[in-house]
Amino acid sequence: MNIEKWFKEGTGFNIKKLRYLRPHELPYFLYINRKIYRGADLINNIVENNITIERYSTTDDEKDLKDIETINKFLDKNNYTYEKQTEWLDTESLYGTFWTLDPIIEKNREETKNNEKN
Repeated sequence: MNIEKWFKEGTGFNIKKLRYLRPHELPYFLYINRKIYRGADLINNIVENNITIERYSTTDDEKDLKDIETINKFLDKNNYTYEKQTEWLDTESLYGTFWTLDPIIEKNREETKNNEKN
């Protein structure tokens, strides 16, 4: 699953995996994807994507609320189940909004095709 493409096409926002190496203009988005590979009959042909989307900002003004609403609408429109919370991060002096999605399941077709050849 290409999360950067999925998120950009769905929200119009850019997102980066885990962190920026240099300070980035606020607000910015990061994601974490904890993948679980599983399947049946000795074939790991299912990938479970456990995605957390993070948004960081110095304010919680009207623009922030519009950004947050855009993401909520994208997730709702596609029937993703998620938890959302916003909190003040003292050590960073930033607001963080976090969406934790229920797993998104996809078939790992490459492994399925390889096993069909055998």
